[in-house]
Amino acid sequence: MRAVDLRAIAKADLHRHLEGAMRLQTLIDLYRESGDPLPESTPEELAPRAQVRAPMRSLAEVLDVLELVRGSFRSYEAVERIAAEAVEDLAADNVRLAELRFSPEFFFGAADLDWDRAMEALVAGVRGAAERHDVAVGLIAIFSRDFGVGSAERTVDFALRHRSDLVGFDIAGDEPPYPPSMYRDVVAPIHEAGIPMTAHYGEAGPPEYVRDAILELGARRIAHGVSVAQDPAVTALAIERGIVFDMCPTSNLITGAFPSLEDHPAHRLLRAGLRVTINTDDPGLFGIDLTHEYELARDRLGFTERDLARATATALEGSFLPDEVRADVRRRHFAWVDEAGS
Repeated sequence: MRAVDLRAIAKADLHRHLEGAMRLQTLIDLYRESGDPLPESTPEELAPRAQVRAPMRSLAEVLDVLELVRGSFRSYEAVERIAAEAVEDLAADNVRLAELRFSPEFFFGAADLDWDRAMEALVAGVRGAAERHDVAVGLIAIFSRDFGVGSAERTVDFALRHRSDLVGFDIAGDEPPYPPSMYRDVVAPIHEAGIPMTAHYGEAGPPEYVRDAILELGARRIAHGVSVAQDPAVTALAIERGIVFDMCPTSNLITGAFPSLEDHPAHRLLRAGLRVTINTDDPGLFGIDLTHEYELARDRLGFTERDLARATATALEGSFLPDEVRADVRRRHFAWVDEAGS
């Protein structure tokens, strides 16, 4: 086939945080509307303070930058706007299937918003924009480890109340102090309710965290999981179990997982049989989109067009969205995947 135009082709993003996908202009607007304007008045002025464009020393240091973003989540109208714009930005990048994940404690808790009412606003924003722009979108609720086990239990209860509006459940936040074994009992009700599990492990933690997320937490997908490359036994386990890995090259570079993109193991792991996908993580925070990540995979990580097609097919197959939704989206938008993979 002809070389594909990576911006024009349909893409799938399984790992995108709503809180990290905000537009800088929206950040400025929301602070101003709340009566607490930022000193910056344009996105260009704000970018050096609100975005991370170069590697930092740790994941925790990157997460600290998000506190400025968190300060703008002050109303239900803000939640709905952020959600709708996230879907609009997906469509602008020709992302036709996506999962947007969010932490209710982080997103709604800063302004003490009622979680259930805020969820109504979030769903309204996502659904309206998804229908207007022909994007299939699933929502994943996150428990943020940094907020403690009490927050985990509240988030589980929230997920159970909103089961019909969620496609999955995630654990995220600072990783090394929080091994998967801490949350085995906490997430038991998630499994009982039939909600698929993913988990942020192997981003800043060791490969045994990936192993335990699979064996103890029952995770069907691993967010990042790049340290799996350090242990052939864990890699073999993940391949055997068919675990999907949501890898995010720019994010992994910025958080210090690798000294350079060329060291990223995504391509090697894909060729070894691991189910690898390419995603954005926090596009607003990093100033990127999914086309940018596909280009990095091709130009810096060694992915061929067939490899990109394989990663995209894996995203379509591994998404937690209903089977009929994924099949419809693939039929209408993703012919290039089968052409490139043939």
